Amino acid sequence: MKIILYSFIAIFVFGILRPAFTTKTPKQNTILLQATDSNPSAQQLEKSVKIISGRLADFSSEKFEVTVVPGKNQIRVSASNITDLETVEGLLTPKGEMAFYETLDRPGWMELLKGDSTLFSFFEKQINHRGDARLGCISETGIAEVNGYLEKRGPISGCRLVWDRQDPSSNCLYALKVNGEKGAVVASSEIESVKYNQDKAARYNEILVKLKPSAITLWEEVTRRNIDHSIAIVLDNKVLAAPVVRSVISGGNCMITGNYTPNEARLIAVVGNNGELPLNFSVVK
Repeated sequence: MKIILYSFIAIFVFGILRPAFTTKTPKQNTILLQATDSNPSAQQLEKSVKIISGRLADFSSEKFEVTVVPGKNQIRVSASNITDLETVEGLLTPKGEMAFYETLDRPGWMELLKGDSTLFSFFEKQINHRGDARLGCISETGIAEVNGYLEKRGPISGCRLVWDRQDPSSNCLYALKVNGEKGAVVASSEIESVKYNQDKAARYNEILVKLKPSAITLWEEVTRRNIDHSIAIVLDNKVLAAPVVRSVISGGNCMITGNYTPNEARLIAVVGNNGELPLNFSVVK
């Protein structure tokens, strides 16, 4: 009887202690990306895997597995215990096209349009400083109206109009000069690295851009001819910043500062640092 009782106690105690010794299997999180381009090639998918892997490695110490799903034009991103799924998704779909553009200020715009000032009537905030690349600013609710006007007006030769990505309460429109087929004065392929830095003393976040050696002389020439004018740094059709050039910049370096949170600045740096995706992707829900 004692033997049976001891056996029962042993089984009961083991039943209590067993969960404590059981290794928990980490939850596997998976994000599925669908290529939205028609007939993407295997080479394009593999290049996309490499770029996405680089973004994730730059942003997090978490171990991610990025693979092509055979026959479906999809890419699977997997990791255990992703704590911020939304932020990770924000790293996967941006195109990553970063470029530098010369700009038109208001007088330059008026000259290009031969005195037509209709666009300015839409803006809530008027910009009249020479050299400032902002044509005007408006609340988020007014963007659709401005875009509707521009669509009706049609393309403007030698110019590209782009919104910024700043405070949603005050969106500003920029006029970028389009230089030949290249468009930008410095293209994404001419950027060597993009890094994030936090200046704790000055309390701002900065993005440091370094150009490839082949673009250093070009960058000097561009800054020389744009003294007291703005050069816009654009990422995926949004202006990150448009600083006014005050002196010739040598060495192929550029610093972007703005009203960015540390997380926003890191995301911009990570996306800009790993090249441009050859395909467009959407997250499969």
